[in-house]
Amino acid sequence: MSIITAEALRKSARKTFPVYRKIAKDPVYALRLSHALRNSDLDKVETLLKQATSGFNTFGANPGGFDIGYSAQPPADEIFNATSVKGRGTLTATGLAKLSRRILPLYRKISCDKKFSTALVLAAKAGNHTRLRRLIAPLIPNNRLVSVRGDKKSIVLEIKTCDVVFINQFFVL
Repeated sequence: MSIITAEALRKSARKTFPVYRKIAKDPVYALRLSHALRNSDLDKVETLLKQATSGFNTFGANPGGFDIGYSAQPPADEIFNATSVKGRGTLTATGLAKLSRRILPLYRKISCDKKFSTALVLAAKAGNHTRLRRLIAPLIPNNRLVSVRGDKKSIVLEIKTCDVVFINQFFVL
């Protein structure tokens, strides 16, 4: 059984950071990606993801979001990062860009700070949602963190943009 590790979490954050940075800083890229996702154009999604990052084993896409999977050392085996619109909201380039700007500080800290990523994983494994929130909330601007939860396999954030709530998560299968 796969279990999330701090090393796998750091790898996923480090490898997906460039994707979210590109979405946040390049409106044309954000528009193309959101259009490809809404139209379930997997070839275009793959091309766009490869423009921003490399080394992923797999990816998935649907009209509401995407996920990217990377190999990891046991017990994680493979770590995924996923972003999707919660409920019946519509994925837009603007919403995706706003989400990306909000999560970049968190992803940077996870990528660079071993103690922080270890604390996140320990809190998630313990199911200590209060501790997870205390660790993550200062890095998500404007009180936009709706909820956070974790377990042995995942860390799940719900983050509000102006128009929708996004689910952004790290998980292992």
